[in-house]
Amino acid sequence: MNIYFDEAGNSGQNLLDREQPIYIVVSHNFTIEETEKLLAPLKTVSEEFHFNKIKKYPKYQKPIENILNNPLINYDRIKIAYYNKKFALCAHLVDQLVETSLYHSNLPYYENGLNIMFAQSLYLQTEFFDLKSKYLELLELFQKMIRTKDTNSIDNFYLKAEEIFGAIVEDGEKNFFFPILKSKDYIEEILKSINKFSIDLALPSIILLSDIWHKKENVVINIIHDESKQVEFWKKFISFLSNDITQEKIDVGFDNRKIIYPLQINTIETVDSKNNIQIQLADLIGSSFAYYAKNILLKYNENDTMANIIANTKLAIMNVHPLQPDLSSVYKEYKSNKDDVNPLDFLSSKTLDNEEKFNESYPK
Repeated sequence: MNIYFDEAGNSGQNLLDREQPIYIVVSHNFTIEETEKLLAPLKTVSEEFHFNKIKKYPKYQKPIENILNNPLINYDRIKIAYYNKKFALCAHLVDQLVETSLYHSNLPYYENGLNIMFAQSLYLQTEFFDLKSKYLELLELFQKMIRTKDTNSIDNFYLKAEEIFGAIVEDGEKNFFFPILKSKDYIEEILKSINKFSIDLALPSIILLSDIWHKKENVVINIIHDESKQVEFWKKFISFLSNDITQEKIDVGFDNRKIIYPLQINTIETVDSKNNIQIQLADLIGSSFAYYAKNILLKYNENDTMANIIANTKLAIMNVHPLQPDLSSVYKEYKSNKDDVNPLDFLSSKTLDNEEKFNESYPK
């Protein structure tokens, strides 16, 4: 089955870009004929259109509304990954630094959802609490440290971490923050494993959405993705995860947080949207959702006309797969059982089993 992918709100490794706070990946399985019918209300003189170029013109508002209210705009045909980028950066900090500290202390991390609760707490610190400006600076310094990996960026990050730790009054909050500070002992090994797109969101989006499509349709999929430096960067590694990681099909993860390996991806190619109408449709859907989410859900401009039009379409009420702050997760009880497969143990052991192919595929 061919699945068409496009992204909106990509600011690369800058996950704190205020102008693009949301990252969206849209995937759909519409045929050329279905796509042409869907896009029929949108008549333009250009051979290609992009939502961001036409959204400001009133003459396109009604056509876009009609497209997004088409009965075909539904979860059966469209899967969307939705990221609050600042929260995603919090999750990356937790996965890179806190997980490493807890691993060296032999403490469970993913099994009981501690990673989710830690990321939620860190995000809340940047939004609502007394030290929020310092926590936001910490995120900015973490992002810079991941990008540059130089001594100056490392020193600046941990100086800020020490400043925050010293300013914390409550013992409970100190205990919460300590694994971040402790990660300094392991920062060399952490940064050695990181490449220039390690905190980019393209790879996890492809893994997530391909797994969802496979589980729903019970097919191996062919991904056709709009041109993307990140996708090209990860293409060989995606092939490794789809063909070489294991020959036995296995569900990896805990409770409902599971991915099937090997990834059920047959091929992945990037194409110029100018020559592919299905990618143009994915652009319209993804950019529309990102625009609505920024202005309405995140309240950047709740009076924006186009955002409010989108808010009253089928697209706005469609089920999506979010990575965003969710206070309910603080009270959720995460349970694992003896049959669950730890994703880190699985990936590390299978990588060692296939070390040569891994080294050929993993970008440096």
